[in-house]
Amino acid sequence: MASGSNLYDVLSKSASASSVDVEHGLNDEITLKDVHCISCQRRGRRAKAYYYCQDCQVGLCEQCGNLHVKGVKMNRHSLSRISETYGISPNQGPFPELTEIGTKKFDVEYSLRGSTFLPDGELVVTDYSNSKIRVFSKDYTRKQIASMLVPKQNKWDEKRPKPMDITETGPRSVAFTTDTGCVYLVSIGLTMVMAVDRVIPVISFESNYGECLGLAYNDADQCLYISCSSDREGVYIKIYTLHGEVVKIARENITEMPNYLTFGLDKTKLYAADSDSVTAYDVKDFKVLEEYDELQAQTTDIFVDKYGYLYTLATERRLFKTPGSIYRLNSSSGVTKVAELNSKPSSICYNMKTGDVAVTFLQSRYIYLYKLKMRTFQKQVGTTLTKYQ
Repeated sequence: MASGSNLYDVLSKSASASSVDVEHGLNDEITLKDVHCISCQRRGRRAKAYYYCQDCQVGLCEQCGNLHVKGVKMNRHSLSRISETYGISPNQGPFPELTEIGTKKFDVEYSLRGSTFLPDGELVVTDYSNSKIRVFSKDYTRKQIASMLVPKQNKWDEKRPKPMDITETGPRSVAFTTDTGCVYLVSIGLTMVMAVDRVIPVISFESNYGECLGLAYNDADQCLYISCSSDREGVYIKIYTLHGEVVKIARENITEMPNYLTFGLDKTKLYAADSDSVTAYDVKDFKVLEEYDELQAQTTDIFVDKYGYLYTLATERRLFKTPGSIYRLNSSSGVTKVAELNSKPSSICYNMKTGDVAVTFLQSRYIYLYKLKMRTFQKQVGTTLTKYQ
């Protein structure tokens, strides 16, 4: 094929192509949902793909397709028109993609245990080492704009409670668990003054010993879901109103303590994760809907993005160069690693509106910031396309 041939000549010659060309798909008409021209995308423009290069496995608009086959190295690539006949396999995308946008150093000793975004984009973290709640601005400088020392539940307590998991409960309010078996509800004023509105004693250490760790807020029923474990009652999920009233205690189908909780997009599905598996429950009757038990690493937190994909923050079990990772779980394509971390992570949070992702660490004074965006071109996996079932 001459390098000066245009795309029309390439496709017209495919009618008399050899059997080898047919194997490569020159005669196939391919359809790819939501595929855009990768060349235009790299130049900051958006154009719908009109052709598909099976060698590069990328979409191309009409103009970029002509330029693609004129190159000396690519003039023998197999190009196909996009139609409504064939599609990409489930593991080829489009998928959300994490892009690192910066890191932030905080003045703490060692450990940040929990993190959450307020709806307007402000970041709130639990400083486990110093028993503090810290609030950082919504711009990418992430300057500290407020902090609060966690008050003692009783004046005679020797130690100050350590904050652990945290979740937003409204535009200017958060809730967090502590190592004393309590949940604190805190409001954040417009002047950045933080005040404790209520303390919910989830587990009474006077009658038994246990802990509450995972925490999630469902704005559909305006209730807090708290994962609990105690020596007398076993493992369960306790549901409270924001006024501190017990709504329900769920024990059915819960065999391991779910350390981390998050809700699906429609708020009818609750994802509960322990270190080895993630289980999706129906919020009404806690019937098991999905279960992921073949995870490649030890889970330390979970979240669901605005596209409905479930992610796990994980600590690698083996001695890799990267001790932490972020994985995407999909019932059809399995587990996919989307980011590698150079320290052991402790929590992850996601902002639906801005697409920002923040990752905290157990023994690092840094927070990693990411932007989560949907890929508009397909992932380069495999060498062939498969029909939609």
